[in-house]
Amino acid sequence: MAPKRTGKGIPMSKRVILTAPISTSLVLLVFLALFGHSSAQVDTTISQQESFSVVLPCPVNVDKCGKLHSLNWFKGDDRIAAMLLGESNVTSVNKEFDERVTVQQNPYRLVIKDLKIADEDIYLCDTTFFIPEETCDNFNGYRVELRVLVPPTEIVILDAKGDRIENGSVVGPMQERQSLKATCTVKNTRPQPEVGWFRGDKRLTTYSPTHDLNDGLYTSTLELDWPLSREDLAQDIECRVNSAAIPNTTVTKFSVDLQVRPTRIDINGVKHHTVQGSKVVLTCDIQGARPAVNLTWYNSSILINPDDNDITEIRIKSFEKKDGTYHTQSELIFNATRFENDRVFRCEAENVVLQINREKPISSVFTLEVLYPPVVKVSPSAIMTNTSEIVLLNCEYVANPASLTQVEWYRNDDLVNVNDTNHYKGGNSENVALVIKSTAKDDIGNYSCQLSNTIGKGISDQKINLDVQYVPSVEILMIPEGPVRESDESNVTLFCNVLDANPLALTKVRWYANSTLLKELPDCEETREDLCHIDPSKLLLESIGRGFFYNYSCEGYNSAGWGPRSEDKELLVHYEPGPSALTHFPLVAVKKKSVTFSCSVDDPGYPDSNRFVTKPVNHNYKKIKTQHAPLIEFHTVEALQPQEADIAFEALLLNKIQKSLPSTASPQISPRNLEASASLLAHEIKETHALIDLHLNHSHCTLLTLTTYTPQSQFLTLYTGIKQKNDSIVSPSSYALYRKMGKFSFDAQIVSKPNRYRWLRGGRGPLQDIVTKDWTVEPVGLDSRTNYSCYAYNEGGKGIMATVNLEVHAPPFFIKNLPPYTGVLHSSQNATLTCRIECVPRCDISWQKDGEPIERNDTRYFIKEKYMEASPATGDFESMLSVLHFNMSNWPLGKFDIEADNANYECVSTGNTVGASIRSRTYFGIEYAPDNTTVSENILYVQEDTIPGRILCKSRANPEPLYKWFFKNETIANGNALIINTAMKRNDNGTYTCQAYNKHGKSIAETVIEVQFKPRCEIERREIDDQDTLICTAYGNPLEADFSWSIKGENDTVQVLGSGEKKTFLEKSFYILQTDYAISRTYRCVSNNTVGSAPFCEIEVAEQLAWWQLWEKNTLIIIVAVILGLLLTVIIICCIIICICRRRRRQDKLHDKSSSLGEPLTEPGEYENLPFHGLQTAPNKPLNAESFDDEFIYADLESQHYGPINYKAASLYSQVKKNKNSGALDVL
Repeated sequence: MAPKRTGKGIPMSKRVILTAPISTSLVLLVFLALFGHSSAQVDTTISQQESFSVVLPCPVNVDKCGKLHSLNWFKGDDRIAAMLLGESNVTSVNKEFDERVTVQQNPYRLVIKDLKIADEDIYLCDTTFFIPEETCDNFNGYRVELRVLVPPTEIVILDAKGDRIENGSVVGPMQERQSLKATCTVKNTRPQPEVGWFRGDKRLTTYSPTHDLNDGLYTSTLELDWPLSREDLAQDIECRVNSAAIPNTTVTKFSVDLQVRPTRIDINGVKHHTVQGSKVVLTCDIQGARPAVNLTWYNSSILINPDDNDITEIRIKSFEKKDGTYHTQSELIFNATRFENDRVFRCEAENVVLQINREKPISSVFTLEVLYPPVVKVSPSAIMTNTSEIVLLNCEYVANPASLTQVEWYRNDDLVNVNDTNHYKGGNSENVALVIKSTAKDDIGNYSCQLSNTIGKGISDQKINLDVQYVPSVEILMIPEGPVRESDESNVTLFCNVLDANPLALTKVRWYANSTLLKELPDCEETREDLCHIDPSKLLLESIGRGFFYNYSCEGYNSAGWGPRSEDKELLVHYEPGPSALTHFPLVAVKKKSVTFSCSVDDPGYPDSNRFVTKPVNHNYKKIKTQHAPLIEFHTVEALQPQEADIAFEALLLNKIQKSLPSTASPQISPRNLEASASLLAHEIKETHALIDLHLNHSHCTLLTLTTYTPQSQFLTLYTGIKQKNDSIVSPSSYALYRKMGKFSFDAQIVSKPNRYRWLRGGRGPLQDIVTKDWTVEPVGLDSRTNYSCYAYNEGGKGIMATVNLEVHAPPFFIKNLPPYTGVLHSSQNATLTCRIECVPRCDISWQKDGEPIERNDTRYFIKEKYMEASPATGDFESMLSVLHFNMSNWPLGKFDIEADNANYECVSTGNTVGASIRSRTYFGIEYAPDNTTVSENILYVQEDTIPGRILCKSRANPEPLYKWFFKNETIANGNALIINTAMKRNDNGTYTCQAYNKHGKSIAETVIEVQFKPRCEIERREIDDQDTLICTAYGNPLEADFSWSIKGENDTVQVLGSGEKKTFLEKSFYILQTDYAISRTYRCVSNNTVGSAPFCEIEVAEQLAWWQLWEKNTLIIIVAVILGLLLTVIIICCIIICICRRRRRQDKLHDKSSSLGEPLTEPGEYENLPFHGLQTAPNKPLNAESFDDEFIYADLESQHYGPINYKAASLYSQVKKNKNSGALDVL
């Protein structure tokens, strides 16, 4: 254990070993200790953070102090480590610091690991030298002050409520002059920190900090109580901490959301004045406020709200400045009006600071001057007067400037000529009011006043309604407008319509018929009260009939008096025509001809329905005036015949033509062909009206009404009237039909819907396309045999209908006639001829053969007849059906003769009252299949590459046969002639077949075409009759050929040998070779036939033939095949024998060998998969087991002595021995 000092002194820095007595040493030590304690100083200071390692140096100067004996380290008064220097260098450390403290030398130092707060102290390095030198200055030791640093765990800023303020956060909002209170706390640090509050570079005045020490750690607190001002805007409040434990000053800060009041407000905008209608922009600037102010505009004391006025707009925008305050700018935008003149506009602004402190908003005012045109007001609003009265029209105004430059009065927006002093007075800048000296009808209207100054014009919003009363002007209206049908017994209401009056209401009305007063309404003098309290402008006519056919008019009365009588208006009453009469010509109609029906009436009704009758037109009806002229179409026309049209059109011109036609030759309208009537609505009838100028056709005028019932209708009906030059005599009106050509448009009068006739056919109708009095039916058919009806009709209704039945006859006519040709197979047992004839009245049918009648008693024939009813489906009338049957049982041989029975047969009818006799003829032909077919050439020879001649094929048949040619089962031609237009080849040689056929059968004939060509030859060498022979064979057509043999010599010379021998062959030649030649020769053969000669063929003969060469090729082939077959058979038999022997031998060897269990040692096939399988049977005796040390290595055995070894048997035999007596195997 290290020695301790007595008292609280610091241990000596050095020790000296002396030989003096112990007491003397103690005294000296005490003295030195006291001296050292009183004069000891720290040589160095070292700081290190907690938990880190620190090195405390101990400088030793051997040169000055001598050899070091020992070294001791003290912490305060306690020795914690010692080192004795020498050979062993013994070091001792206090147990408390054993794990953390280490003493090192070279250099000498003390190392403390895992530094703790308790380690902070003054450490003394005490050195002892053997013999201290006088120069040594280290008698007091080396002192090191160790300071342990602990960084603060956190620096916290708390507000007045104790809530934490985060670093960089914003506190507030707070208002200026309000006190900011905060506390900055530095926790758990060492040494004691320095804490201060700052705003930018300025240190804030605060109280002194407090420091709490706990477990060696300091917690320091500094409070802030600071009055806020505008200087604190956009500034950070910082808590700065300085300490040796932290490398740099630690700053924790926050900012204050400081709210301040505005400092300034200004209004600018219009200078001097503005003009009404101009855009005014007043700008209010407020500065120095935070937050931005709320701004309000006032017009005098009235709050301006843009939502209440669409023409006013307020724009507000705020800009944040560098100091955090806001510059707020508000624009009041509106169009200047007279109401803003001399108005004071005020801008007020406030923010939360002013509101919290209950201070008034700051404000600024601006007075606006507006120049505007006059604002005009007229009075009174309405004036009612009579004509020739004096009327005053007042006009008042306000304006800036007030002086006027112009005064104008308007009536119904038309400028009033106030310069007409005879009628007006005033109406100028000196006297704005207008006086009408004498009122008239034209003064009625709405008056307005317009005034002008230097700024502009102003007109009164209101108008003076001047009403001048005058008598009514009227017209007659009818509902319905007419015409009216008598049969409807309908009512017509007459209206006395006011055209012009003031007031418009009629208090009395006088009604006239043909200028005679009917009634004055209301009628309150009579006893009938129903005529007193009524509308006098209406007159009801009940149950209209022919007696109401008048011209009506009326007079109206109002507060100004009775007005003039209206123009007459005619009420047209339509009534139906009388009974109809119907006739037709001819009386009996004939099929496919025409019949004309005529319909007539004695009483035409109204309008007249007999307008097509060529007689003078009745012109007794009164003329009326049509008020409106519609736009219609005009056509140029081309003349037609009357029968070309299906529809007849008629028209009558109205009383008056308003406009002339645009053509160069204006039409002259004859009044004698005009007929008055009222028109119907155009959409109710499909009509087009036009006036046609037919000046080029030498007619004066044509009036046209085109009625179109179908879109295809292209026909016109024209009425013409011709005026004589010398007198007023007028020829009767006539009409003609024309086809439409070009067209153009013009205004013309509408005419009434025409009257027409209606037709019914078979009780069905009326027919829409037939409207004329005459109707021609053409052609007449079966459907024409029915009843026909007609009636006249007009807008008044339908007349009584007339009906007739039409009888229709038909002349003889073939419904089914005989065909020109009738063919029958000669062996047929059933043959007939049929004809059917339509005829009304009925007629008879007879049959003829070759012009001779066929008698009824002729047993070869029998006739069947039947009367057929009419067929509406086909349109055929009643008819006779006659069938002529051939009774084949009574004909010779029971069939037709192909030559004798061909004849002409006729079907003949008698005539009737409407037609003559008719007949139909057919040629009756006996038909049969083709027979006796022949060809013109049975055999045809043709040379190759030439075209053959034509071959004809003939056959007898009825009907005439058709022909086909076949070659090799393919059709090569149609028709009786075989014509080949291509050169023949040798493969075209063969039989050609002609086939004749018709519907009853077919027949064939054949011809052979021989294609002849030059021969080609081949030479072969054979032994014939023990002679070496050359055979030359020719292939050609014809087959027979002549031959010539030769030998090719040296230098291409030829030696002729003759023709050879043909024997019995036509196409072969035999040449026998001589036996005395020993050199090779080339033999040539040339063949020719009737077509020509072929190129030579040759063969080279080298020497005489061996015995086998003399044989024919087929013989050699057979011999070789037999030999090969025998060899193959022998090989197969040998293989079978070898396989059987080997299997028996293997079975014999294994028969006596078995295991101890009595089983065979080996199984067949166990070694068959080894590489040496099949070479030699494996021995069953074992190898010498002694040389293998009881280990069986089969793969390394040599087999030159034993051959392949049965491994399993050899392995077992190596362990057993055969008993000679019993033959059994014993285990070794």
